[in-house]
Amino acid sequence: MSEKFLQSVDNALRILELFAETDGELGVTEISRRLEVGRSTAHRLLTTLEKRNFVEQNQTTGKYKLGIKIVNLGAHILGSLNVIKECRPFLEQVSKATGETCHLAFLSNGEDITFVDKVAGKNPAVMSSLVGLKMPAHVTGTGKSILAFLPENELARYFSKAQLKRYTPNTITDPGELRNYLEIVRKQGYSEDQQESDEGLTCFAAPVRDFTGKVIAAMSVSGASSRVNQHRDELIHEIKKAAEQASRSCGWSFNYEWK
Repeated sequence: MSEKFLQSVDNALRILELFAETDGELGVTEISRRLEVGRSTAHRLLTTLEKRNFVEQNQTTGKYKLGIKIVNLGAHILGSLNVIKECRPFLEQVSKATGETCHLAFLSNGEDITFVDKVAGKNPAVMSSLVGLKMPAHVTGTGKSILAFLPENELARYFSKAQLKRYTPNTITDPGELRNYLEIVRKQGYSEDQQESDEGLTCFAAPVRDFTGKVIAAMSVSGASSRVNQHRDELIHEIKKAAEQASRSCGWSFNYEWK
């Protein structure tokens, strides 16, 4: 068995799976039998899960059921899926209008972005991107569009942890310079990646908000620098318009009509 495998964690997850397969509540003895572990082990696992609100104990029967934390996690996952669904038509809209490749990205682990959707354009792509690919936030347009709108305490945490590694001669690696640029992004409502992640690649990105106004994702349009920079104003207009339309679909209310 791998040294990285933790039997206790595996057993705790198996308990959650048992509840998912069962209507109603389960007792310690039943869980012990079905997991083939000792009753004391099952009780310790349930106590730990209860402390973290993954299960709840019925004080009358002494049995357990799934807790509110499962609901919270499920809602978070469904919310992410809904954002992807709501943004998809607008990614397609920009890609069709410009011929360039468009991405949707979320901030993950507070330092990286993860591409969660992609619409390939008809024009030749410069970067080889896949849904699920992670990249450092500071080198991408989507990452900077999200970082710019983080609450100050979260942004301070980012700067305390992030390693601003250089990927190209254009990569911003100085914290002060990056902070100044994020302030510009907040004012203008979009960000750029001018050959900062890959030489020859330029990207324009804009933030997507939820119904509270919180930035939850970013959309981008990217392509060969020699090509897209010739149409810079048009691409910025298209991605900002699409991001605001996507934000509206996600519930954000604002008083601006794009022409």
